[in-house]
Amino acid sequence: MLEYLVSEKDIKMLKRMSIRQKLIQFVNAAYSVMGTYMIWKMFSVLLNNDSPIVVVLSESMSPGFERGDILWLANKDFSVGDMTVFKFGREIPCVHRCIKQFGGRYLTKGDNNLNDDVSLYPRGRNYLTRDEIKSIVVGYVPYFGLINLWINTIPGMKFVILAGVGLSVLFTREE
Repeated sequence: MLEYLVSEKDIKMLKRMSIRQKLIQFVNAAYSVMGTYMIWKMFSVLLNNDSPIVVVLSESMSPGFERGDILWLANKDFSVGDMTVFKFGREIPCVHRCIKQFGGRYLTKGDNNLNDDVSLYPRGRNYLTRDEIKSIVVGYVPYFGLINLWINTIPGMKFVILAGVGLSVLFTREE
């Protein structure tokens, strides 16, 4: 299996490397991972949101947002008409428009859905509170998240890609 991810030349190069060179390669790979993580955290802080970017998975917000669009989220005040983000015991957040406000309670609905979201709320609830609405949509990039949808449709594909990227970082050296 390793031969599909790493060439023979790379394996020979790895065997010729000293311990110090291997450690430098590992540190460079760690810098890549940490840099990516820090960029994610920077967006989290700037947008005041633990999940500042999501990919649209369904067509419930069509025609405003299509499957594969990337949404930028921020924890801001909102009003009726804004697109809000909530989730109840699910891994994936739901992005739907706030259609009604009753004091501190809110009702949401997907633009492309016939009915409101009461069926998505916890049993016996007909509204959301402000604490349950995690963020709002502040921007989007059309179709840029389609690759994420494609990768997630093939089981294990994201791990193969991560392994490939990790190995390429480990084996790429400046001459």
